[in-house]
Amino acid sequence: MREALAAHHATVLELTAGHVDGGDVLRLAGRVVIGLSARTDRVGAEQLAVLLADLGHKAEIADTPPGVLHFKTGCSLIDAQTIFAVPALADCPEFAGLDVVVTPPGEDEAANLLRINDNILVGDRWPATHALLEQRGLAIRPLPTTQIARIDAGLSCMSLRW
Repeated sequence: MREALAAHHATVLELTAGHVDGGDVLRLAGRVVIGLSARTDRVGAEQLAVLLADLGHKAEIADTPPGVLHFKTGCSLIDAQTIFAVPALADCPEFAGLDVVVTPPGEDEAANLLRINDNILVGDRWPATHALLEQRGLAIRPLPTTQIARIDAGLSCMSLRW
Protein backbone atom coordinates (compact mmCIF):
# COMPACT_ATOMS: atom_id res chain seq x y z
CA MET A 1 0.00 0.00 0.00
CA ARG A 2 2.95 2.31 0.70
CA GLU A 3 3.93 2.32 -2.98
CA ALA A 4 0.42 3.20 -4.13
CA LEU A 5 0.16 6.04 -1.63
CA ALA A 6 3.65 7.33 -2.46
CA ALA A 7 2.55 7.70 -6.09
CA HIS A 8 0.07 10.38 -4.92
CA HIS A 9 1.69 11.86 -1.81
CA ALA A 10 5.16 13.23 -1.16
CA THR A 11 5.08 12.11 2.47
CA VAL A 12 3.85 8.70 3.59
CA LEU A 13 4.11 7.88 7.27
CA GLU A 14 3.90 4.38 8.69
CA LEU A 15 2.41 3.12 11.94
CA THR A 16 4.94 0.54 13.12
CA ALA A 17 3.40 -0.44 16.45
CA GLY A 18 -0.11 -0.91 17.73
CA HIS A 19 -3.35 -0.65 15.81
CA VAL A 20 -5.54 2.24 14.66
CA ASP A 21 -8.83 1.97 12.81
CA GLY A 22 -9.97 4.91 10.69
CA GLY A 23 -13.38 4.70 12.36
CA ASP A 24 -11.72 5.88 15.57
CA VAL A 25 -10.10 9.00 14.10
CA LEU A 26 -12.16 12.20 14.11
CA ARG A 27 -10.65 15.34 12.63
CA LEU A 28 -11.81 18.55 14.27
CA ALA A 29 -10.77 22.11 13.54
CA GLY A 30 -7.17 22.33 14.72
CA ARG A 31 -6.90 18.84 16.21
CA VAL A 32 -7.58 15.15 15.77
CA VAL A 33 -9.34 12.95 18.33
CA ILE A 34 -8.31 9.29 18.39
CA GLY A 35 -10.78 7.05 20.19
CA LEU A 36 -9.66 3.85 21.88
CA SER A 37 -11.74 0.82 20.90
CA ALA A 38 -11.49 -2.89 20.19
CA ARG A 39 -9.62 -1.98 16.98
CA THR A 40 -7.57 0.99 18.18
CA ASP A 41 -5.22 0.38 21.08
CA ARG A 42 -3.30 2.90 23.18
CA VAL A 43 0.05 2.01 21.58
CA GLY A 44 -1.29 2.69 18.10
CA ALA A 45 -3.12 5.84 19.20
CA GLU A 46 0.02 7.22 20.84
CA GLN A 47 2.13 6.45 17.79
CA LEU A 48 -0.44 8.07 15.49
CA ALA A 49 -0.42 11.13 17.75
CA VAL A 50 3.36 11.39 17.28
CA LEU A 51 3.05 11.01 13.50
CA LEU A 52 0.34 13.66 13.40
CA ALA A 53 2.51 15.99 15.50
CA ASP A 54 5.28 15.55 12.92
CA LEU A 55 2.77 16.89 10.38
CA GLY A 56 1.87 19.82 12.63
CA HIS A 57 -1.43 18.43 13.95
CA LYS A 58 -2.41 18.18 17.59
CA ALA A 59 -3.91 14.84 18.62
CA GLU A 60 -5.91 13.84 21.67
CA ILE A 61 -6.72 10.31 22.79
CA ALA A 62 -10.26 9.66 24.00
CA ASP A 63 -12.03 6.74 25.60
CA THR A 64 -14.78 5.25 23.48
CA PRO A 65 -17.70 4.31 25.75
CA PRO A 66 -18.71 0.66 26.11
CA GLY A 67 -21.30 -0.33 23.53
CA VAL A 68 -19.95 2.12 20.92
CA LEU A 69 -18.14 0.12 18.21
CA HIS A 70 -15.86 2.93 17.00
CA PHE A 71 -15.48 6.53 18.09
CA LYS A 72 -17.09 7.76 14.86
CA THR A 73 -19.91 5.25 15.24
CA GLY A 74 -21.00 7.46 18.12
CA CYS A 75 -20.24 10.94 16.81
CA SER A 76 -19.75 12.99 13.66
CA LEU A 77 -19.10 16.57 12.67
CA ILE A 78 -22.05 18.67 11.63
CA ASP A 79 -19.77 21.68 11.14
CA ALA A 80 -16.48 22.98 12.58
CA GLN A 81 -18.10 23.84 15.92
CA THR A 82 -20.85 21.21 16.18
CA ILE A 83 -20.73 17.50 17.00
CA PHE A 84 -23.66 15.12 16.56
CA ALA A 85 -23.26 12.43 19.22
CA VAL A 86 -24.94 9.56 21.00
CA PRO A 87 -25.81 10.26 24.65
CA ALA A 88 -22.81 8.20 25.84
CA LEU A 89 -20.44 10.68 24.11
CA ALA A 90 -22.35 13.88 24.90
CA ASP A 91 -20.02 14.74 27.78
CA CYS A 92 -16.80 13.65 26.07
CA PRO A 93 -14.05 15.91 27.49
CA GLU A 94 -12.51 16.28 24.02
CA PHE A 95 -15.71 18.06 22.92
CA ALA A 96 -15.39 20.83 25.51
CA GLY A 97 -16.10 24.19 23.87
CA LEU A 98 -18.05 22.62 21.01
CA ASP A 99 -21.80 22.51 20.55
CA VAL A 100 -22.88 18.89 21.06
CA VAL A 101 -26.22 17.88 19.56
CA VAL A 102 -27.45 14.56 20.96
CA THR A 103 -29.13 11.94 18.79
CA PRO A 104 -32.88 11.58 19.30
CA PRO A 105 -34.01 8.57 21.38
CA GLY A 106 -33.77 5.33 19.43
CA GLU A 107 -31.67 6.87 16.64
CA ASP A 108 -28.13 6.37 17.94
CA GLU A 109 -27.07 4.81 14.63
CA ALA A 110 -27.76 8.17 12.95
CA ALA A 111 -24.69 9.58 14.72
CA ASN A 112 -22.59 8.04 11.94
CA LEU A 113 -23.22 10.72 9.34
CA LEU A 114 -21.01 12.58 6.89
CA ARG A 115 -20.78 16.24 6.02
CA ILE A 116 -19.69 16.78 2.43
CA ASN A 117 -19.40 20.49 1.67
CA ASP A 118 -22.78 21.92 2.74
CA ASN A 119 -24.65 18.62 2.69
CA ILE A 120 -25.20 16.20 5.54
CA LEU A 121 -25.40 12.59 4.38
CA VAL A 122 -27.47 10.64 6.88
CA GLY A 123 -29.17 7.25 6.97
CA ASP A 124 -32.70 7.28 5.61
CA ARG A 125 -34.13 5.40 8.61
CA TRP A 126 -33.89 8.29 11.10
CA PRO A 127 -36.87 10.67 10.77
CA ALA A 128 -36.34 12.44 14.11
CA THR A 129 -32.70 13.07 13.20
CA HIS A 130 -33.75 14.42 9.80
CA ALA A 131 -36.17 16.83 11.47
CA LEU A 132 -33.59 17.89 14.07
CA LEU A 133 -30.94 18.63 11.45
CA GLU A 134 -33.37 20.42 9.15
CA GLN A 135 -34.50 22.60 12.08
CA ARG A 136 -30.87 23.70 12.36
CA GLY A 137 -31.01 24.84 8.73
CA LEU A 138 -28.89 22.01 7.40
CA ALA A 139 -29.30 20.44 3.97
CA ILE A 140 -29.65 16.72 4.53
CA ARG A 141 -29.39 13.94 1.99
CA PRO A 142 -30.95 10.73 3.35
CA LEU A 143 -29.27 7.61 1.99
CA PRO A 144 -30.12 3.92 2.37
CA THR A 145 -27.87 2.32 5.00
CA THR A 146 -29.78 -0.84 5.89
CA GLN A 147 -27.46 -3.20 4.01
CA ILE A 148 -24.18 -1.73 5.31
CA ALA A 149 -25.62 -1.73 8.85
CA ARG A 150 -25.83 -5.53 8.67
CA ILE A 151 -22.05 -5.65 9.02
CA ASP A 152 -21.94 -3.01 11.79
CA ALA A 153 -20.92 -0.27 9.39
CA GLY A 154 -22.21 3.18 8.49
CA LEU A 155 -21.65 6.10 6.16
CA SER A 156 -18.19 6.94 7.49
CA CYS A 157 -17.13 3.36 6.71
CA MET A 158 -18.05 3.87 3.08
CA SER A 159 -16.12 7.11 2.62
CA LEU A 160 -12.56 7.69 1.60
CA ARG A 161 -11.10 11.13 2.26
CA TRP A 162 -8.24 11.73 -0.16
